[in-house]
Amino acid sequence: MRIIAAFQKDKGISYTSHLDVQRTLQRAFRRAGLPLAYTNGFNPHPKLSFATALATGFSSDGEWIEAELERDMDPAEWMERVNAAMPNGMRFVTAFVADASIDTLSKMLCCARYTVSLYPEEPITRERVQKTLSVLMESEEIIVQKKTKSGVKPTNIRPEIIEAFVTDGTEDPVRIELLGSLTVTGGLRVETFLNALYGRLGVSGFASVHRNALYFTGSDRLPHLA
Repeated sequence: MRIIAAFQKDKGISYTSHLDVQRTLQRAFRRAGLPLAYTNGFNPHPKLSFATALATGFSSDGEWIEAELERDMDPAEWMERVNAAMPNGMRFVTAFVADASIDTLSKMLCCARYTVSLYPEEPITRERVQKTLSVLMESEEIIVQKKTKSGVKPTNIRPEIIEAFVTDGTEDPVRIELLGSLTVTGGLRVETFLNALYGRLGVSGFASVHRNALYFTGSDRLPHLA
């Protein structure tokens, strides 16, 4: 059977790399005594795959995985046993059995939503950020220098940005809600978007990024957009 599940990654462990997250989950599954299915060959490993990787430094409310088991198991029991073996800062929040009609997560993935908190090196107002965002969203092209397999080349990232706006409120830091495309072949890189935004603002700075949700097509059991 195949279990599809989502886990949270808290801010306190946001700098844990994707490879370390993989290792952490595998150790937790072994401690929980789960009947994981393994690959064949000289170095067998659990049949575990992610919808997509989470960039180092990002926190998240829902990173989706699929795990193959050797025998049937109740998803609630699966999640309870895993969470008892998980380290602080990571925990599963949902799990269900995937039927044969559900494709792999990576193939169904379509986009992701983020909350981006801005920390510029000099003060900027919410109004200035929103005005700059509006100009970017109204343009047909946002050209950035993007690193590819064939070298660095100018790339238009505007088609990858579905939605971007400053959230309501008056508190610091200024926060942006960002919805960008994300598929198995690529998608919006938040770092690239931030470089373009700070460039248009004429300031330098950094940001903290929280991934609120991954969205999929092809199944009502997974988060999806209308």
